[in-house]
Amino acid sequence: MGSGLAPSRRHFVKTDLERHQPICHSEVMDTSPAIHAARQFLSIAWDGPVPTDAELTAALDRLITAYHITPNGGPSEGDFEAPRDSGPALFQRVAARFPDYGLYPCADPTDGPNAELGGGDAIDDLGDITLDMNEVVWLANNVSLDDAHWSFRLLFFHWGTHARDLLRYLHGRQFG
Repeated sequence: MGSGLAPSRRHFVKTDLERHQPICHSEVMDTSPAIHAARQFLSIAWDGPVPTDAELTAALDRLITAYHITPNGGPSEGDFEAPRDSGPALFQRVAARFPDYGLYPCADPTDGPNAELGGGDAIDDLGDITLDMNEVVWLANNVSLDDAHWSFRLLFFHWGTHARDLLRYLHGRQFG
């Protein structure tokens, strides 16, 4: 019974794609959990009133959840580089928008139970996550969804660490 459905479904999809115009680029991006989560994070962090710790926590949780359900994608041929708003100006804007955020203690869990305590910086975390999500959204808008997904997943080693550290900090602020 299952094998009878698969060929007709494939045929329908192929026929449907041949008959209709390609889906609008923005409509495709709206169906991408990664792009939606990236845009939502940027909007919550930067638009309107300063978000509460709970609102920022929810936006970060959505980013991490989106990572786990985003397809791998791949980079396009060509040399595409998203403009980066880096340097002291971005981090000064983060500090001005989130004046109550600052340094927090943290340790590398892979160092074991005798790990030395290090430090994290919520301002740096927000700035770096912003940089990476701006790149992902730029790629989706200007290159392709595949490129955006590839960058979102590739950069998880960076923004994911910042997000998880920042989540721990926000959790402490909310619940002590």
